[in-house]
Amino acid sequence: MMKIALITLFQFLFIGKVTSQINKEHLNIGEKAPKIVGVDQFGNKIDSDKILEKNQILLIFYRGNWCPYCNKHLKSLEENLQKLQAKNIKVLLVTPEKVDKIKGTSAKYNNSFSIIHDANDEIMNNYKVAFNVTKENVPKYFEFTLNKVQKYNEKENLVLPVPATYLIGKDKKIKYVQYDPDYKNRSNFETILAMLN
Repeated sequence: MMKIALITLFQFLFIGKVTSQINKEHLNIGEKAPKIVGVDQFGNKIDSDKILEKNQILLIFYRGNWCPYCNKHLKSLEENLQKLQAKNIKVLLVTPEKVDKIKGTSAKYNNSFSIIHDANDEIMNNYKVAFNVTKENVPKYFEFTLNKVQKYNEKENLVLPVPATYLIGKDKKIKYVQYDPDYKNRSNFETILAMLN
């Protein structure tokens, strides 16, 4: 009986800590952006506080390189990267996929922006974009998505982000949000660049 209680407590603390954010609250313009800490695919240590001393941050969450919509979005990002950098924007991507998969994505598309492996889903949870891959949350293509997540994420991590985008100002406040539970809808970089003019 005690063993069952301990297992239940473990599941609540560690498995249940990720709350589905699909169709629920998310961070809005004007709110303080949670700190981002991690290591990118080039081995660079990322600390948003230090970055924001000189640059704004464009933060993008993506599901994995198995997702064609993510790949299309990343390609568009690379095409607009120099324009964003000219506006003193540091681009950070966050994903739950494994480090080796991230490096594969970066090499395949010759990405020069930073991609962070969200090891404990901490960044996704802080930004309220994390959700568990269940039939309820992924009614379409559930088996396909589950198979890809099991292959590309760390073992037993069945978490994905809503592919949201946040622009964070030097004052650590959110200036732009694109959040849509429909994974087909993504931020438009031309729109963001126009906003920065």
